[in-house]
Amino acid sequence: MSVRRLLPWLVLGWLLGCSAGDGADDRTRLVLWHSYRGAELAALEAALGRYEAAHPEVKVVPSGIPYDAFPNKVSVATPRGNGPDLFIFAHDRVGDWAAAGVIEPIGFWATEPLLDRFFRSTLSPLVYRGELYGLPLAFKTLALYRDTALAPDAPADTAALIAQAKALRAEDPSVWGLGYELDSLYFHAPWLHGFGGAVYADEQDTLALDSPAAIRSVEFVRGLVAVERIVPEELTSALVTTLFKQRKLAYVVSGPWFRAELAEHGGWAVSPLPTVSESGLKAKPFLGVEGILLSAHSKQKRAAFDLMVFLSQDDEALSRLLQGGQLVANKAAYQDPAVAGDAFVEAFRDQVEDTVSLSNRPHMRGVWTPMKSALSRGIVHGESPADALRDAAAVIRRAAE
Repeated sequence: MSVRRLLPWLVLGWLLGCSAGDGADDRTRLVLWHSYRGAELAALEAALGRYEAAHPEVKVVPSGIPYDAFPNKVSVATPRGNGPDLFIFAHDRVGDWAAAGVIEPIGFWATEPLLDRFFRSTLSPLVYRGELYGLPLAFKTLALYRDTALAPDAPADTAALIAQAKALRAEDPSVWGLGYELDSLYFHAPWLHGFGGAVYADEQDTLALDSPAAIRSVEFVRGLVAVERIVPEELTSALVTTLFKQRKLAYVVSGPWFRAELAEHGGWAVSPLPTVSESGLKAKPFLGVEGILLSAHSKQKRAAFDLMVFLSQDDEALSRLLQGGQLVANKAAYQDPAVAGDAFVEAFRDQVEDTVSLSNRPHMRGVWTPMKSALSRGIVHGESPADALRDAAAVIRRAAE
């Protein structure tokens, strides 16, 4: 057959092919980026399947992005139109992305009944300069783990913790009272806030890390190490885990991830952090929130927001808690009979009420390294806490100029 005679059939075949694909092409296509793996990924995929079954006019295209590469990929791809419609990530980059016009404020759509689903503490991390930029899905924070053979009851305050730890040390000097990464601001935060300190004094990035309260918090921990001698000087996360599993450590300050290390540990429990006896204030850890965020460059914003609402509704949160093992942001999930009585979940649910949102401003990224040095100097090496914190604050301020 000549090319001229074949051409009409080729055209007809092309037209039929286009027609056959019209059903798929007509659906609204939403691209969702995430960094989930394992049980969390399975829970997300199940939720997306339920959404598509209820919304056959929508096709959701999920894409897993490695966590370490995620922020840069979002920042680079999204403004060029190559990014997702939605993405799930930790809240600490909200300030960067909001300032750069990468994410869309959602306050226009977010009604009070919708926001009332969540613990109020999990909403504030997604607010930047007065605008709400996402809906919370899950949270992470610190709590107090204990070896129940060494410490049967949770301490109400630091005085009780110290007294119990000293008694254990007197009975067996190989047993330590408390362990965590001493030179990490993330792990020091409960004491910083428990003494009335803060990273910032106001919304204008006025640094408060060299305040009298901050200095006192470092002096307190130095006292636990050098005076009370209930905390080892050199502690890494690996050593903390080893000592606890060997039943040589009564208490550990850690997050929900620590549970995975304790499969072979026969007797442990977790509770909210105690009150700081000296100040009468709760020891408040940082709160980190994983939110679902809307791209400012999405061409399907209304449909994308509908998916955000679906994934954050109470029954989907309960599924992610039970199937994915996430500590979800929805209050109602913790009232379900399937969750009630889970002491681990209840401890973190109680702790979320006494937390301080980890700042989402771009300035915060310049805080971690100088503070690691300051805490090492003031706690581990016994230098003046005041001098160490003032030096760190000076470095942070100069970098921000």
